[in-house]
Amino acid sequence: MKKAIIDQMMLGIFLFAALIVLGATISDNMEARDKYYNLKKITDNAVLTLAKYYVNVEEDSNEAETIYNQMLIETDLGNEIKNKITYTWDFISIPNTISASIDNYKQDTFWFKLLGLASFDLNVSSQANITTIDLDTPKSTYSAGIAPFAVNDQTFTIGNSFNIDYALSANWNYNDKNNFFPVITNCDCDCSFILSNKFDFSTLGFDVDSCSNSSAGCTTHGQSEFVNYAKKLDEIYYSNQSIDFVDGKTSTPICLLGTYLGNDNSTWATQINHLSSGIYEIIGSHGENLPLEMDIITLGSDAKANGIVRVKITGYDFRTTSNPGNRYIKLKTTIVPAKTKEIELVY
Repeated sequence: MKKAIIDQMMLGIFLFAALIVLGATISDNMEARDKYYNLKKITDNAVLTLAKYYVNVEEDSNEAETIYNQMLIETDLGNEIKNKITYTWDFISIPNTISASIDNYKQDTFWFKLLGLASFDLNVSSQANITTIDLDTPKSTYSAGIAPFAVNDQTFTIGNSFNIDYALSANWNYNDKNNFFPVITNCDCDCSFILSNKFDFSTLGFDVDSCSNSSAGCTTHGQSEFVNYAKKLDEIYYSNQSIDFVDGKTSTPICLLGTYLGNDNSTWATQINHLSSGIYEIIGSHGENLPLEMDIITLGSDAKANGIVRVKITGYDFRTTSNPGNRYIKLKTTIVPAKTKEIELVY
């Protein structure tokens, strides 16, 4: 009888101890779980912040990381892991992805430590996709990769053919709806806006008085400028340089290349030769890269860029020999839906 009572007491003590240990270890588990979810919030916020900065502000991954790291130090946990979080950018896969991870974070334990487990290793990661989706219009005020050409603004209809011919900027006229003109980005001087000396700039606000042969980037002879532009056509196209129009202005300077004024007799043949070589770098020497899509800048009646229209180049027709007056460059295109970027957190 006494032995049975002692056995029951020992069993009760064992069960009580087991419950204490179980409750304590559950507490450790809950702390670890809470820490995991707090770390997950950090990585989730990281990929969303990085993606939004890259898409909406500036295509600079280093600056995006710097901005978020500055945000991290505003919280105790963020300040603790600021040197433990790593970012991975993938601009090759489709869709593009941005990942953030925190590996082997040590979550100390109390009760588990008594059982020989001093800490939990927590591994947390998040990923955001940057997808490209179609708009219901061919025009947009945002482009994630502009082409080095401009056309005059007009009514564009998705599915319509839009064949455009290269024309001298010196002969720019807003009523010419089927011509395209050379455009450069990141221009470093207002004189790059010059279309011709017969164009009235008095109401456009361009500082044409600063243009001179002695100022870097402000040459007025223009031949070397055009040759340099033609050589960089593929670089401009493949750079995927983003551009955003806000209140009629762009985050990236856009200039209609017009300092090389010329005329059909003195400059046309040279321009056709250089420009056709540059276009071949994009479409392929025999058009093998076609069809391909690109965003083309649209110009308002004041010759200022006001947006983009998206086209699919389906063919081309070049004549680069014979008399200068008979040479031409024609791009055969179809109007297609404009694109926009959408950020999606992967769960």
